[in-house]
Amino acid sequence: MLRLRSETGLGAAGARPRTPLSRARLRSGAPCSATDPRSACEHSVYPESDTSNRTNTPDDSEGNESEEKADEDSEVDEGWDTDLELEETKEPFDPTGKTRYVAACQLYGVVPVSYFLRHMKDPELDMRHHGLGPQGARALALSLLTNTSIVKLNLSDNWLQEEGAAAVAEMLKENCYISAVDLSDNRLGVKGAKALSAMLLENTTVTTLKLSGNEFNDHAAEYLADGLLANNKLEFLDLSHNMLDDTSGEVLGPAIAENTGLKALNISWNYFRSQGATALANGFGANIFLRVLDVSYNGFGNDGAAAMGEALKVNNVLEELNIRCVRLRL
Repeated sequence: MLRLRSETGLGAAGARPRTPLSRARLRSGAPCSATDPRSACEHSVYPESDTSNRTNTPDDSEGNESEEKADEDSEVDEGWDTDLELEETKEPFDPTGKTRYVAACQLYGVVPVSYFLRHMKDPELDMRHHGLGPQGARALALSLLTNTSIVKLNLSDNWLQEEGAAAVAEMLKENCYISAVDLSDNRLGVKGAKALSAMLLENTTVTTLKLSGNEFNDHAAEYLADGLLANNKLEFLDLSHNMLDDTSGEVLGPAIAENTGLKALNISWNYFRSQGATALANGFGANIFLRVLDVSYNGFGNDGAAAMGEALKVNNVLEELNIRCVRLRL
């Protein structure tokens, strides 16, 4: 027994006896030695409990703020990545409008016109007598919004009516490639004239507009006059075979006088009499840009013809005048 005590004592070297680190002291986070301050044992076993008990220093606060900022930047980057992914899924631009036309036909319940699908890339599209109707015109107009090939469009005799005219007019506000449009014999009426007048206020590429045989009357003439006053890019206008009379002549005459772009005008086969002819003649005399004029098959009579003669004395730029069958009496 005495031998055992001497072995566990300090001995000759005077070394301090080792105290074994119990599991209870490890769990409680107590220091490894009663005299050593925060031994390496505690840092290695309980790093989380140590940092939670310490007071945050300025360096720690700056570290936390940098971490939060990094998290926000990562969230922003993730948002940009999402936008880029959405852009990659967009459909490619269709310069002919074929995809849009097929979808529009399904929307409006009409059969796609095979002729149009075959000639969408041609510079001139002649679709006379195809029986499009208002719904077919709406589908066609949606396709022509993005078409960059067609520069001449002929939709005459397709029974477009007022709705079809409105659709075509809206398309021409956006399309900057089509320069010649033929909408003759479509019964566009007053609302059609109103839509086309609004188009002339914005469009600067259409230089030729044929509106023959569309049942335009005095009310339609008012809208057409507004378009002529505002648009100086239109060079050829065909208003033949309509129902324009003396009241229409009094409205159109001042507009023709103010227009500086019109070079050819066809108002044949209307109902202009002496009073309307006089108003138109005054407009022709003041216009120094008009080169070709067709007033044939109107009831000008002698008074209207005399007014035209006076206008010709002032106007020295007119090159061609058709005045046949205007009821002249010798």
